[in-house]
Amino acid sequence: MKLIILFFSIIISGNISGQSEALFFSALKNADVLTMETYLEDNIDFCLFEDQQIMSKKAAMTKLKAFLNNQTIQHVEVMHKGTSKDKSSQYKVAKMTTSKNTYRVFVYATGDIGAKSIKEIRIDNF
Repeated sequence: MKLIILFFSIIISGNISGQSEALFFSALKNADVLTMETYLEDNIDFCLFEDQQIMSKKAAMTKLKAFLNNQTIQHVEVMHKGTSKDKSSQYKVAKMTTSKNTYRVFVYATGDIGAKSIKEIRIDNF
């Protein structure tokens, strides 16, 4: 009985973390900075092209919102992902296609992508 409970707990936690990841990238596609903000740590490393700074999540979301206001996002696709050996961190690389250009979006998180886990976001030309 304990094995069955453990098995279902593992499956459910995996599905929840996958849903959180999907929700974050869905929020990005919809330029929903309020939802994205819930995934960020209080201070993050935010890089928009060559401008890299450690800043509050509010300041990072203000910069991201200004950038996204000048774009019409057509598609966001996670292309690559990785996890550290001890599973304490992970990253995702997504391709974001807009009406103006195609961008590479790098997201680094402690543990799974979930509430207050994202430490770094980088956006560069693809």
